[in-house]
This record gives sequence, structure tokens and C-alpha cells, in this order.
Amino acid sequence: SLTTLQALEDGLKRADADPSVKAIMICGENGKFSAGFSALKRQGIALGPIVSLIERSEKPVVAAIEGIALGGGLEVALGCHYRIAHVK
Repeated sequence: SLTTLQALEDGLKRADADPSVKAIMICGENGKFSAGFSALKRQGIALGPIVSLIERSEKPVVAAIEGIALGGGLEVALGCHYRIAHVK
């Protein structure tokens, strides 16, 4: 959802600016990393700026993938410096 993307962007910016944060982990909830962001693409909302934030981060960004990672969620995971996946 748009709310999730805004929270992700805000969280990335805060974590990047906080010297006490040494690494950033992005994870889903309820056993799903992402069910996809195809609805956002239909609304004309691009994930490029968020993926760029991840890629430019000087701190390691890790995608903790459990369950499915589709669409935009997969784009976000691929933008992370590291990916850890659960067998589910």
C-alpha cells in the first residue's frame, strides 16, 4: 500500500541518518515478505526512488524474505545489499 511505502521510505531515511543504527533490515509480516505492489504501479507510483534509497545507503540493507516476494516487493528485495530467505 502507499502507506507501507511511505513508512518504508521514512524508516530508511531515519535509519540512515541515525549513527547508532549499524544495519537496516526489511521484513514482511505474517509470513509474507510482499504480496506484490502491482496496484501501486496501476496508480502510477514508482518504486525507483525507494530502491535508489536502499542502494545508496552507506549502511548494509538486508531483505529478510519469508514466504512470497512478488512484484514491487521483489524489486525492493533485489535492491537490498543482502537477501536472506526462509525455505517457506
